[in-house]
Amino acid sequence: MNWLKGKEQMDNWSLRNFRQDLSKFLELIRDYQIGDFDSLYSLQGKIDSLDSFKYEIKDIVFNLNKRISGTMPETLNKYKISLANTISLVNKDYTKNDIVDKDYLFELNIDSFVSTGESDSKPYKNCWHLDKHIDSSEPKYTHPTYHFHFGGDYLEGLDTGDISIFSSPRLPHPPMDFFLGFHFIISNFYSARDFPFVNELKEKYEYRQIIRRAQERLWTPYFKAFDSANTHQDFTINKIFPLYLD
Repeated sequence: MNWLKGKEQMDNWSLRNFRQDLSKFLELIRDYQIGDFDSLYSLQGKIDSLDSFKYEIKDIVFNLNKRISGTMPETLNKYKISLANTISLVNKDYTKNDIVDKDYLFELNIDSFVSTGESDSKPYKNCWHLDKHIDSSEPKYTHPTYHFHFGGDYLEGLDTGDISIFSSPRLPHPPMDFFLGFHFIISNFYSARDFPFVNELKEKYEYRQIIRRAQERLWTPYFKAFDSANTHQDFTINKIFPLYLD
């Protein structure tokens, strides 16, 4: 039984299965006016030429034309969210090691506007990135293996005004690919009350299966860190959640 589960885990990382998921995913979202997904169509055209699981995607763009509750300034009512994601694998024992390479990237660059319908204001910028911590030295502060971090290159050189920006806290979060990133974005930035497609899409069998397979690829090994029988060397509870005292 364990061998079968291990085989399923590696099958989730096969280019053949990944291509099938991507094709079905693009088919599912094609009818919704969500944003610009040309980079995913470009990846779809390149998969057959790849000889290993590796991709780099920039500018998966989501467009929102309705205010997100809680944003500041309060007059913001239009948003452009750009998702970048890079994943490649290393040749390690996936039962004991995180096989996602150190060049992992998951970044959200957000431009927010005050739109009058005729013109848009200057963009107000925001940036979050999901980092993979590389154990090169003892960190000065808690550093979960994967953590969300506010800020990044997108904000460098900007006038912060009265805003104070800290490099902490680093928020533990499991790794994501663009499938899970898409799911994260529509779940956190699109009000299901205002955008009926959110619940409609989440109820589709094919969509749920794609997200479940992505969860199996990236989240199952991560969350097994909380299992008392866990033998993983990279995903341990002390690494992914350093605040935990045993």
